[in-house]
Amino acid sequence: MAIRLLEGTYPSELAALLGVRLYTVQSILTSLEREAVIASRLMGRTRMVSLNPRYFAHAELSALLWKLGENDTTLQSKLAARRRRPRRAGKPGLL
Repeated sequence: MAIRLLEGTYPSELAALLGVRLYTVQSILTSLEREAVIASRLMGRTRMVSLNPRYFAHAELSALLWKLGENDTTLQSKLAARRRRPRRAGKPGLL
């Protein structure tokens, strides 16, 4: 659901958002990619994942995940609080 709501994310962001270990997220993503439900691509050294637009039920799955995500207020608030880009190293900010 988070992948659909974010419309593209990376494994460590999903792990932090959902409060699970990175290895767990990577294992699940690998399994979903093997089944062609999600697609991943490298952007530099970061593996970005999103729903696979070539998946046979992409439209239906996307609509279902969007509908489920609309009613999950906890996930919505976590998504709203997330930074979409990493901070530059050494940049002063809030602690």
